[in-house]
Amino acid sequence: MKNKHTWKIVLAVIIAVLIGLFAFEHLHSKEAAPEPAQEHQASESFRAMLKANPDVEQYMEESIAAAAKINPDKKTNPVQSLDEIYDFLDYTTTCMPWNIMVDERYEDFATKCDQSILYVYWLMDQPLDELKGKELFYPSVEYLEPVYKWLTEYNNTWRDFLDTEESWKPEYLDMLKEDPTWNLDKGWYESSDNWKTFNQFFSRKLSSPDVRPVSEPDNDAVVVSPADSLPQGVWDIDEDGRFKADPVKKADGVVIKDSCFITVEQLLGEEGKEYAPLFNGGYLSHTYLNYNDYHRYHSPVSGTVKAVYNVPYANAVGGIVYWNPETKLYVLESNTLSWQSCETRGVLLIETEEYGLVAMIPVGMGQVSSCNFVDEIKPGATVEKGQDVGYFLFGGSDCVMLFEKQTGFRLTAKKGSEDESTGDYSAGYAHIFCGEEYGRFGE
Repeated sequence: MKNKHTWKIVLAVIIAVLIGLFAFEHLHSKEAAPEPAQEHQASESFRAMLKANPDVEQYMEESIAAAAKINPDKKTNPVQSLDEIYDFLDYTTTCMPWNIMVDERYEDFATKCDQSILYVYWLMDQPLDELKGKELFYPSVEYLEPVYKWLTEYNNTWRDFLDTEESWKPEYLDMLKEDPTWNLDKGWYESSDNWKTFNQFFSRKLSSPDVRPVSEPDNDAVVVSPADSLPQGVWDIDEDGRFKADPVKKADGVVIKDSCFITVEQLLGEEGKEYAPLFNGGYLSHTYLNYNDYHRYHSPVSGTVKAVYNVPYANAVGGIVYWNPETKLYVLESNTLSWQSCETRGVLLIETEEYGLVAMIPVGMGQVSSCNFVDEIKPGATVEKGQDVGYFLFGGSDCVMLFEKQTGFRLTAKKGSEDESTGDYSAGYAHIFCGEEYGRFGE
């Protein structure tokens, strides 16, 4: 009996030890191989946003359903229900910009990126009757505060990935070199040895200021382009500080959004409110950067920095996205105005010697765009026309410029020729390099 009792005790001890060892190994293995923090970050934050806003969840379901009716093709519209969006969102935050929407028809990098970037916004950009009359830029879920705040978080998650060395490989550079639209064979840019991440490539510097010569550097009446870009036009600002945004139209002329008035005060944000009246009766111009453009921006004039700051707002697409059934492509209509006033943007105010105050407003569009000024640009600093003052990270981008009434500003950028391939964003103007003549004062 005694031996039998002792054997039971020994057996119990052995079992207890084994259970303890198993628990230790299990705990240790979990600590040694944690689940990647970003693996489900996008979908979990999206679920949390919808759970906290049940009305938004309903609108989101309606928007995705409306999109599925417009484009039922699963190849070009893979998300056709709310349940299908979660895995898609997680996929996109560790994906290269040209791999989100894969289609053999997309031959060049710009189209691959364009379709990939626009798709998520298109799902959220369907006009809903319930959102009309709510003073949104457009009656879609994209412009509801919980959604555009989530979009900023989502886009920052992707930006963080594009800041890692995992986002840049030699084969990516080889691929981009084969696309002539990047002009990587022209000797314009710094050594590619400096690019360890995709965002370092995207915000690449010039090899020398000489590759972007400044037009008439000693003539302050000449305004130069702030970026390699496509000029969009010039608009008059009325005496109340308002400018009229033309109707937003599809390629076939169908109006997507009626005309409206936007104020300079809205554009400059709260921090620039005191400067807004100076532009009453003045002029506004803006110029669009595509994905394959050089994405640093330069000062359009010489002068003294009065203020430099960022205006945080929506991380929206920068216009209105629609599906073109003829080309079977997503199209962003961003040539017109007004969307800039509800995007995250930077503001640089420069006091010129003869022509008053000039505002340069870099605007981030779409995913992972951000507006950054270099450290030297601060109040009181002197800037020269054509000087590098900041840069965008990944995404399409825009530069707005405001000029006082006394300048008599006129846009002198060249019109595009019929055989020039400038795409949907040309607005009739030829592509221009930063430093080239963009406009003139007082003539």
